[in-house]
Amino acid sequence: MADNKRRWALEGVRVIDLTWLLAGPGGTRILASLGAQVIRVECREPRAVDFLRYTPPFPRKDKSAPAQDLGMLAGTPANGFNRSGNFNNINPGKFAITLNLNHPKGRDLLRRLVARAHVLCENFSPERMDQWGVGYAELRRVNPSLIYVQTTGMGKAGVYRDYAGYGPTAQALSGLTAMSGLPEPREPAGWGYSYLDHSPGYYSSMLVIAAIMRRRKTGQGCYIDLSQTECGIMLSGTAALAHQLSGQPTARHGNRMPFAPWAPHGAYPCRAEGDPGDEWIAIAVQNDDQWAALVAEMGSPVWAAEARFADAAGRKANEDELDRKLAAWTSTQERYALMARLQARGIPAGVVQKSVDRFTRDDQLRARGFFVALPQSEIGEWPVDGFPARMTASPAFVGGLTARGAPMLGEDNERIYREVLGIESAELEALKAEGAV
Repeated sequence: MADNKRRWALEGVRVIDLTWLLAGPGGTRILASLGAQVIRVECREPRAVDFLRYTPPFPRKDKSAPAQDLGMLAGTPANGFNRSGNFNNINPGKFAITLNLNHPKGRDLLRRLVARAHVLCENFSPERMDQWGVGYAELRRVNPSLIYVQTTGMGKAGVYRDYAGYGPTAQALSGLTAMSGLPEPREPAGWGYSYLDHSPGYYSSMLVIAAIMRRRKTGQGCYIDLSQTECGIMLSGTAALAHQLSGQPTARHGNRMPFAPWAPHGAYPCRAEGDPGDEWIAIAVQNDDQWAALVAEMGSPVWAAEARFADAAGRKANEDELDRKLAAWTSTQERYALMARLQARGIPAGVVQKSVDRFTRDDQLRARGFFVALPQSEIGEWPVDGFPARMTASPAFVGGLTARGAPMLGEDNERIYREVLGIESAELEALKAEGAV
C-alpha cells in the first residue's frame, strides 16, 4: 500500500486515457503508479469495448467451489466486461468512465475533460481521432498546454503513416522477428508474446514525464508521435551497428554467446518435476575453471576428458556435440536443485522460470513484494505485477490513487463526471438516455 503521507511524484497530473489493448495502457499504468489521476475513457458498445476485457484468465464466479475447480473459464464475452485477470493486471490504479465518441455530445464531453486535463494518451488507428473531430489540432484549441501522446504501429510520418498495427506486426518490421530463434536452417521464432506492445508503454510514460517537466518550465504542451516499430529498432542491440561496419546480415545464434568463446552456453533440458512440461536450466561457462567445476559436478564423465573439450576454443568449435552431451546429463536433473549445486561451485546457472515459478517459487520477488494483491470490485482481491522500483521520497504503488485493481467498465462515472465536470446525477442520466454516456 502506498504511503500517502508522502507526496506522489505526479501529484495533480490528470491523464485522459483513451488507450486500449496494451501498447497504450502499459504507459498509463506507470503514470497511475506514480500518482497521476488516470481516467480511462471507454465505450459500452460491445464492439468497442477493449478486447483485453474479454481475455483470460478469469477467476471462478463461484468462490465456494472446491479448490481443484478454481481454474480458468473460457475466454469469452460471456464472462462479462469486468472479470479478466489479464485486463486487471494491465489497468490497476485507474479511474474509468464511459463515453461514446460516435455521439456529438460524447465528443463534447471529451473536449470538456481535456480542458481540465494535462495529458491525453491514445493508440487508435492513425486517423481515428481526426475522423471523430477530436484530433490533436482540435484538442490543442481546447487546451493549448495539452500533452498529446499518439502511439501507432509505424508513426504518423512516412509512407506507412496510415497503417494500423499491433505489437507482433511492429516486431516483424523492426527486424526483431528475423533476429530471434535458433540458428539456420530453422525459421525465425519471434518473441512469442507481444513485447512491442510493452515497450511503447515504457517509452510513452517516460516521454510524458519529460513533457510535463517541459510544460512546468514553459507552460507549453506538445504532440508526441510514438512508433511501435521504432521502439523495436531501439531493442535490436548491436545488430544494426554490426551490419553498418561489416555489411553482413544478422545471424540467429539461439541461446549461445556468439561474441566470445564461451561454451557450453545455452539452455538445457531438465527432468520434469510435478507439473509436466518443458523444464530448462541456463548454463554459461566462461572459463576453464568453471568448465572443470562443471565436469566435477557431472561426476567426471569420460567424454568430458576428450582433447577437443580441453580448452575454450575446442569447446566452442565442437559446441553442437558438447551441447548434446551436456543435455543428456541435465535431462536427468531437477532444475532448481541443479541450479543451487552449480552456483555453489561458482558456475553461472539459473532455472528458466515459467509464470508459475515466478509467482510461487521466486524468493527474490517474494522478498521485494513484487506481486501485489489489490481489490477489484467484481472479482475481489486479485494479484497483479507490482511497480518494479522503490522510491524513498514518494510513493510508487501499482494501486495508484484508487488503491485497487482495474476499474469495472464505467465504474467511476458518477464521481468523475460530478467532480471534474460538475455534472449531477439527473444530467448524467439524461446523457445516458441519449447514448452519449
